[in-house]
Amino acid sequence: MHCRIVLALLLAGWLASCTTPRPTGPVAVKVLAINDFHGNLKPPQGGIRIRDPQDAGKTVNVAAGGAEHLASAVSELRAQNPNHIFVAAGDLIGASPLTSALFHDEPTVEALGAMGLEASAVGNHEFDHGSAGAAAPATRRLPPGGWLQGAATVCGCALSLARGQHDR
Repeated sequence: MHCRIVLALLLAGWLASCTTPRPTGPVAVKVLAINDFHGNLKPPQGGIRIRDPQDAGKTVNVAAGGAEHLASAVSELRAQNPNHIFVAAGDLIGASPLTSALFHDEPTVEALGAMGLEASAVGNHEFDHGSAGAAAPATRRLPPGGWLQGAATVCGCALSLARGQHDR
């Protein structure tokens, strides 16, 4: 009996030491947001063309795009902003290149999950395979943390975005 009481007190003390104090003032939160990724896991050949910072009359190609560059950018921003949320505004899958589309966009879902995507709205391309396509495994799992809370009616289907399910 005494052993249980001692164990309970030790456990309670350990749990109490794990709590962090509540902030006394407002907490700034950085929203890291993306949209229209479309399963572009690989960067475009040659990068992207931007205005040359040295000469506004010229353009230069810069290595950018794809999951690796996005993951690096998210990681850097996350390190600079401890209070953040990584979200998306839809069209993360669908109209995808073969590297993602061939596998029903599962590689994109896995990549975004590894980056820590926490919530996403649905875009029109999440319905590229009709309203039933929105219930496909890749769409149901995107993002791993769940859809943004709310509901929408699209194509005559009521979607519960919180669960990623649909009803006719």
